[in-house]
Amino acid sequence: MNTRTQPLKTTSILFIAAINSISIANTFAQSRLEAESAAYSNCTLISDARYSDGKALELTRRDAVITFSFTAAKAGKYQIYVGCDGLYGEKTANLTVNGSSGTFTVGGSGEVAAATSFMNKGNNTIAITPGWTWFRIDYIRIEPNKTKLKFNITKQPVDAKATTSAKALYKFLYTNFGKKTISGIMTGDMSSVEDDNIKNHPDMKAIYNASGKYPALVGFDFMNTTGRAEAESWNQSYSQHVMNLAADTWRRGGIPAFTWHWRDPSRNTDAFYSADCTMKITSAMNADGTWNTTSALYANILKDINTVADCLLNLQKQGIACIFRPLHEASGRWFWWGRDGAQPFIKLYQLIYGQMVMVKGVHNVIWVWNASDRDDEWNPGDEYYDIVSADIYNPAYDYSSCYATFDNLKKLTGGKKIIALSENGPIPDIDREVEENAVWSWWMPWYQTWNGRFVDKTGKDEWEKCMGDRRVITLNDMRGRW
Repeated sequence: MNTRTQPLKTTSILFIAAINSISIANTFAQSRLEAESAAYSNCTLISDARYSDGKALELTRRDAVITFSFTAAKAGKYQIYVGCDGLYGEKTANLTVNGSSGTFTVGGSGEVAAATSFMNKGNNTIAITPGWTWFRIDYIRIEPNKTKLKFNITKQPVDAKATTSAKALYKFLYTNFGKKTISGIMTGDMSSVEDDNIKNHPDMKAIYNASGKYPALVGFDFMNTTGRAEAESWNQSYSQHVMNLAADTWRRGGIPAFTWHWRDPSRNTDAFYSADCTMKITSAMNADGTWNTTSALYANILKDINTVADCLLNLQKQGIACIFRPLHEASGRWFWWGRDGAQPFIKLYQLIYGQMVMVKGVHNVIWVWNASDRDDEWNPGDEYYDIVSADIYNPAYDYSSCYATFDNLKKLTGGKKIIALSENGPIPDIDREVEENAVWSWWMPWYQTWNGRFVDKTGKDEWEKCMGDRRVITLNDMRGRW
């Protein structure tokens, strides 16, 4: 096993050669870098005529790493291709560019499009490490990203009967998308907000203390609105605070945004995580995938949907619009609404939309599909949502714009939807959002209360910088908005 480390190979951008070439086109560099000429450790050097230059690196250890150095003539987005060999089937590999990590799939022997990444002008570091082991890397090839998918977003919400306030909210989101980011915060604990003044909520105050300003978007949860314990006084008190604070947020010009951690509608548990309950969507379906409308489980599902619909209708009567993100993080399968896979999820999402909008008359909602950036099979249908969003807890804490996910969501929806960051740890830096063409509609750190401390994931200097930037919308900017 070869554990030696070779010096980084820096390839000139001034010459044109044959297959191991770098050319200059429109001031961008195009390059092919051989794995065996990069810095590597805990890899095995393989000699085989199938690979370019007759060599490749085999990764059989978890601590294997290959590090390439690439010099870019100009900052911008580049496509990274990897020549690789999966050996014994498909494998997952990690690709890290200047500290920003992602994954790609190593299939059979050949070249795969691994990532579109932002490169700095000058030197850039690209590392490949195993997700799964037992695969080979032959080379990487880097070229300017020439794919420029344009946004083609409709100016109206998907609900043709949207209320005046919902249309105003959607217009605000549409007008600012790509130019400014709306600041947000998720709320958790409700026990210390007796006056239902949103500015007195400890999660709001945490951002104010860090930045001197309040966020414009406030997240709330219907998690205690349905389930076995919905009749308990604590749950009812929590849900009432949620509704009162959402209304106060709107009256101050802010935007209430709802998530629903839907507690087990089978009533066997009060859980929402797959690990904690056996709830399956398909248990309320017939063999042909249609709903079994005579089943007790279907009745419970419908009851819960109607209960949440009534909460939204209560806001609608007050002239209040909101954002609603049902069935979030489904493809991760850690919530019961994702355990059965894509098709049952889609059926349930469409049932929620149809029951709320078509039957109950909820028309004050801007609808969000919360997706992973590779969730092609999980799309509930363009006519069922206005916004696609992602949840990213950036472990590098580097205030990355998370442009790779942004770009993938754009591709996933054909550029037809507004894109938002609906959960996050550290906030993305606004300069990087703009520079890397990933200006999210909004971001929303998870709560500070309940010992979440997600506001603390961003440093005070970064809070002050971003909340003080004219391209970040705060509650102060929303005065008299609605």
